Amino acid sequence: MGLYRVLIIDDEPMIVQGLMKVVSWKDYNCEVVATAADGVQGRIAIIERRPDIVFTDIRMPTVDGLTMLSGIKSEFPDMQITVLTGFRNFEYAQQAIKIGVTRFLLKPSKMSEIDEALNAMTANLLTHRGSGMSAEEDRGADNGDAASNFIVRQALHYMERHYAERISLADVASKCYV
Repeated sequence: MGLYRVLIIDDEPMIVQGLMKVVSWKDYNCEVVATAADGVQGRIAIIERRPDIVFTDIRMPTVDGLTMLSGIKSEFPDMQITVLTGFRNFEYAQQAIKIGVTRFLLKPSKMSEIDEALNAMTANLLTHRGSGMSAEEDRGADNGDAASNFIVRQALHYMERHYAERISLADVASKCYV
């Protein structure tokens, strides 16, 4: 198995350079294959480079990160996404969940949060590659399931009550039970 391809999309060059230099990509079996400064460039890079993992900002010039992702995620259902944003906005978090992001991190992010996001994303990729089933097929059987809808409602309720706190998707998931 080759290295996981990573794309970093952010309009702040310091964030892009920081992620490229600070993260020990090889430790996660990853390599950064491209960067982009806005949603238009990000979309082109996703189509051309077909990354396994994307780190993206939300608020960027031209096209924001969530708009870009919502327009392309169905074409790349196995792509793992971590959103990095400086904006504590519940609507962004809700939209990110609908799109299917793996992690939603607030800037400035701690290295431990980035490490946890990479661990989660690479584990998801390994699981999907190991099963021989795409992420979409893997989830397909549960899309209309009552238990799935119940879990989504629980997650949204938890986020509504705790939106002002720094929460991760792992926090939300740990509060949702079937």
